[in-house]
Amino acid sequence: MSVHRLALVLTLVAGALAGCGGSDSDSNEENVTPAQAVAEIDRIRQLLDEAVADYSAGDRNTAEETVGDAYLEHFEDVEGPLGERDHDLMEELEEAISTELRNDMKAGEPVAEIEDSVAEIERELDEAVAALQGS
Repeated sequence: MSVHRLALVLTLVAGALAGCGGSDSDSNEENVTPAQAVAEIDRIRQLLDEAVADYSAGDRNTAEETVGDAYLEHFEDVEGPLGERDHDLMEELEEAISTELRNDMKAGEPVAEIEDSVAEIERELDEAVAALQGS
């Protein structure tokens, strides 16, 4: 087999394996229980508090990364169970965390505005917990 053919085959195999990994991740997200989602919300709160502290200290990059982690590593596990209970709230939180808060940080908005945004997100997270717990 030529080097070019071997490279093509390896590229195709790597792509197929990467696709398989994505489906495992999707199935894991679907299996998150409401109780697990509530635990993820607790972690999101911690990360948002850390992000506000970093932002207040002038470390905008770290703050943005922390908010990104809160969304990618934790809110992703909340989306499925919350979406089943309150789809509109899930979408509002997703937009607030994944886009609005990070954009405000990138734009250098005043600390007080970031704190207000996080306070609003945390109120919505309270609503999410109540929805997930069936309250």
